[in-house]
Amino acid sequence: MHMHRTLILSVALAAACGDDSVVVTDSDGQTSSTGSTTTGTTTGDDTPTGPGTTTSTTGMTGTTSTVTTDPTTGQVSATTDDTTTTTTTGETTTTTSETTTTSETTTTTTGDTTTTGDTTTTGDTTTTGDTTTTTSTTTDTTTSTSTDTGETSTTGDTGEPVEEGLGYAGMSGNNSLVIFDPQTKQVVGAPVSLLPHASYPYDAMIKPDGSEVWVVGAVGDGVKVLDTATGLIAQEISLTGVGEYAVDVLFNGDGSRAYVSARDSGALVLIDTASYSVLEAFAVPAGMEGGKTALDPCTGAVHLVDWYESNLIRFDPVTEAMTSKPLGDSLWDLRVDPSGSTLYVTDRGLDVVHVLDAATLEVLSTVSVGNDPWGIDITSDGALVVVACEDDRTVHFIDTASLTTTSLVLPAGALPRDVDISADDTRAYVPSGDLPGNDGVFEIDLATQSLTGLIDFGISANTNVVAVKPQPVACEP
Repeated sequence: MHMHRTLILSVALAAACGDDSVVVTDSDGQTSSTGSTTTGTTTGDDTPTGPGTTTSTTGMTGTTSTVTTDPTTGQVSATTDDTTTTTTTGETTTTTSETTTTSETTTTTTGDTTTTGDTTTTGDTTTTGDTTTTTSTTTDTTTSTSTDTGETSTTGDTGEPVEEGLGYAGMSGNNSLVIFDPQTKQVVGAPVSLLPHASYPYDAMIKPDGSEVWVVGAVGDGVKVLDTATGLIAQEISLTGVGEYAVDVLFNGDGSRAYVSARDSGALVLIDTASYSVLEAFAVPAGMEGGKTALDPCTGAVHLVDWYESNLIRFDPVTEAMTSKPLGDSLWDLRVDPSGSTLYVTDRGLDVVHVLDAATLEVLSTVSVGNDPWGIDITSDGALVVVACEDDRTVHFIDTASLTTTSLVLPAGALPRDVDISADDTRAYVPSGDLPGNDGVFEIDLATQSLTGLIDFGISANTNVVAVKPQPVACEP
């Protein structure tokens, strides 16, 4: 969706975040907490460096490699670094040295935006089919850092429209939502507080019509709803007793209903988005816990995983039946392609993406990716799947036609756990995690599969989740 853009005044909801110790989970899934029972990713004791919204776009150089797999033997046939391309056909291997061109232009944009206001209410890859030749190539990678030095400030009345097309990132270190403009690479306004109901943000989703952003908090046991027209929190939904430890949110096709998956309650909670009221909580199969979810855009079915376990669950919104099947080792996140034909599931235990027939849940293939794959997203044409892998700080790109992969290594200190692709399929946005310096969101050019920079939020507070476009609403066979 291409959207008309105008700069907004967002009202600053002070990020009153005093407890950084809400959740810690290591890559093995072991959790520790200084508060209530929690699961998440490592967070530091981070506090904002100041109330300003200084933003810069900083170029980063990543390492790109390409991997292909023989469809018959399942063996990885080629892996390259910055300067070497290995092509394998049959049993003959040709290694060609190439020069990677790196150009650097520096652009730093500093914007101080001040707003006020407060409104709340209650490895292997195995494939099926015949393929005779698999070829891996690496293109020249150009990494550029743009810098355009300048300072902007915005002041206006509450209610000035927020443009569609903005990005939203949840930060667990200060329990806030940062609004940013992907085109200008600037933060818009001050961080918006997610306390108390979305404390430790675990997922953010833009409503299909673009009017709202819903953020769920694992520790807060609830939902915060931000009005994109004002940049203010418009609703708070407590899920205490019905949807505790909320980890994921998605909408049905027309946006009239929202589903929230809750780990501790072992439930998929159905919410009316007009009244913001809980309609029902559907229990997942006995002995299982609610994990990440994905909507089938054609059938409306909700797929979800058993938290850190080896069970895939499907909820039928018509019959309200829950069914499950065993899969893999430690499932985490999943996406259905726009045609509704294929389901992709990340497995943090096996370091693979499972490829399934969405109708039958039959496993078609498994694709090896990086160490500890978390977030996953797919382009609107279903041609490219992007996977964020935390432990080796890589992003993997899966060509869905050939199931070959290319990988990009992010800068040292990155902890990528989520990914969202822009509406025009040209960029992917990956939260930085808790970097040594300021945190933000990495921007990746999908045409070149290279890192273009970090949208710097100006604070160190562990960027955990990101949303840059509304949830797809149409089935595209």
